[in-house]
Amino acid sequence: MKITNLIPLAALLFAFSNLTAQQNFRLVKYDLTIIGTSTLHDWETKANDVKVTGSWDNQGQLNGIQSLNVTIPVEKLKSSKGSIMDGKTYKALKSDKNPNVTFQLTGVKAITPTAKGYQLKTAGYLTIAGTKKLIDLTVDGEKLADGSIRFTGSKALKMTEYNVDPPVAMLGTLKTADDVTIEFSLTLAN
Repeated sequence: MKITNLIPLAALLFAFSNLTAQQNFRLVKYDLTIIGTSTLHDWETKANDVKVTGSWDNQGQLNGIQSLNVTIPVEKLKSSKGSIMDGKTYKALKSDKNPNVTFQLTGVKAITPTAKGYQLKTAGYLTIAGTKKLIDLTVDGEKLADGSIRFTGSKALKMTEYNVDPPVAMLGTLKTADDVTIEFSLTLAN
């Protein structure tokens, strides 16, 4: 067999080996909190439901993330300030027309090893209240004893960037600030 005939075969085997290295992951544990302030007090809202799907190349070492989709049902967000704040949040996020907040990974720009695991520079589309924006996100990944990886990070946003009017209560005397921070921890495993 000529060497020129082996080149397409080698390319096919290489492509197949890369496909088999990809695995779907599963969500083991999550914590996602939105933190903000108002004219009266600080507040936070926790996600009581988070769905994550995707695939990665994680064979004892994280080599890449091929896809990642995060879905947070808006009406599963619960505030520490109670149901009145929850109702204001759902209305501000237009949950009747946009029932989910989503993040869709578009790419991993870099994976850098750290003492505990990895630091990832990523990009993706964040959709809030029907407005979709491309964001950069730096995430830390910590390798856990069971082989799973806990990804943590935060992102500061302005509600108005997503066409969300900051909620107002008590006849306008309580106004939430435009700036919020989303803090998250997602533990994923093969």
